[in-house]
Amino acid sequence: MREVSGGRLVAGLRDSQVKLELTPEELQRVHAHSLLAGLTVGEPVTKTLHSIYFDTPDGRLRGAGLSLHIRADGTTWVQTVKSECPKANGLDQPAELVVNQAEPDLGAIDDVKLQRKLARLTHGSVLEPAFETMVKRTTHHLRTETGDLELTFDEGVVRSGAAEKPICEAELELKSGSAADLLQTAAKLFADEPVRLAKASTAERGYDLIFGRSDASPQPQSAQPVVVRKGATCRDALTLFVESASRQILANRRAVLETDDPEGVHQLRIGLRRLRSALYAFRPLIDVHSTREMDRHAKAVARAVGALRDADMFIDDIYAPAAGSMKGHPGLRPLKQALQAHRALKRGAARSELQGKHWSALQLYLALWPQTIVECQALDRPVAKFGRAALGACWRKALKKGKHLAKLEGEQRHKMRKTLKTVRYTAEFFGSLYDAGDVQPFVKQLKRLQDLFGYINDVETAVELESICDRYARDSREGQRAAGYALGWHTARAAVSWGRAEKRWHGLQATGRFWR
Repeated sequence: MREVSGGRLVAGLRDSQVKLELTPEELQRVHAHSLLAGLTVGEPVTKTLHSIYFDTPDGRLRGAGLSLHIRADGTTWVQTVKSECPKANGLDQPAELVVNQAEPDLGAIDDVKLQRKLARLTHGSVLEPAFETMVKRTTHHLRTETGDLELTFDEGVVRSGAAEKPICEAELELKSGSAADLLQTAAKLFADEPVRLAKASTAERGYDLIFGRSDASPQPQSAQPVVVRKGATCRDALTLFVESASRQILANRRAVLETDDPEGVHQLRIGLRRLRSALYAFRPLIDVHSTREMDRHAKAVARAVGALRDADMFIDDIYAPAAGSMKGHPGLRPLKQALQAHRALKRGAARSELQGKHWSALQLYLALWPQTIVECQALDRPVAKFGRAALGACWRKALKKGKHLAKLEGEQRHKMRKTLKTVRYTAEFFGSLYDAGDVQPFVKQLKRLQDLFGYINDVETAVELESICDRYARDSREGQRAAGYALGWHTARAAVSWGRAEKRWHGLQATGRFWR
């Protein structure tokens, strides 16, 4: 609510409306409600709305809590930028303007701050249609003794490619009057039947459709910080680490099986790496058959999940930035379609692995393995001293591999990248034993270097683009050209990035070792 004067609501788009999800039968019952006819002023207005929602291929607007759509309004198109979280974005009201065609025009936005924010978000990428809505909207203007309201009914579909979901909802908005007018009118119109508040905006419905999510679908889950208390034993710490990784693995396995959300794949991969890093850190104390077996099964599952993550990366981190530099190239569409077909293949393989024999064994180890270390006396030692030794050991391996950093190539860079990941996860595991002010600078520098190695590895992996395009878009010479251009574009950028590797490596080395 932006302003209240004398108990009357002046403006407050979010606070002065209620949106409900209805079935078609429920919508008809409200249409026929005796109160509605008595409150309606004039004739209801019905129009058909066609809106196209745009985003970058890697969903940057969604990630920033913004949506941008172009709506057909008669013979013109209206561009609207809307915030899904107004307080965070500072965008209280949707920003609307008339544009010449069904394409975004960021330069025409009057709000300079919003224009700059969108320019930053889309820099180096391209805005593409993500999904569209076709809705029949009927609007009733209502008048009570003390206020004016607007009731709209929306019936239609949200569509992405061949997939679509129905839209059937009602929205009651207070135009003038008090909050009591809104409450009383809503209760009279809707409270006779069970009601369901709308949980998602139209934009969120569209992304749910893209990712195959429903209201009951699991959400991707990131790693939660693990806090090891002072005086804890190695057994206490290892149990915490494995339990934390297990929760992340189990939650995101469901997200991968039940949705197409790439974040679930990313978080599942991280969870598996965290598990294997914890086992690696404590290997000197628990190098037994059951530990090696759990790691073997986790590695097999991680291999399939990693292949799916790479397929996501080809679209989000390779295709999207390259597309931004070659806007309008006729090969972009067939290239993206080829990459999507490749991702679908890898998604099927990952889902098969997540229901296969390695997963069956791994979930048993996740549940039962912690009980097998109860009697391991080697784990009775204080974790503080062991953690210092574990951090030192993995850091020495990184120093050895990075001794001649500038000369590293191919597989050597990949091994250095994996070593840096091990250092990072080990630092995060044992970090709570040290002062955060000492830990954070080291982890920050480590992450910057890790990101650089990650990009270099992504580009080296992206040599697969041409074979993917040959497999799925063999008849499209333009698509193959686009794949070659994208690969060359990233190869040049990777060479520039690699030129910064030594500087970042020396910056990390210069940062104090917090475990000393």
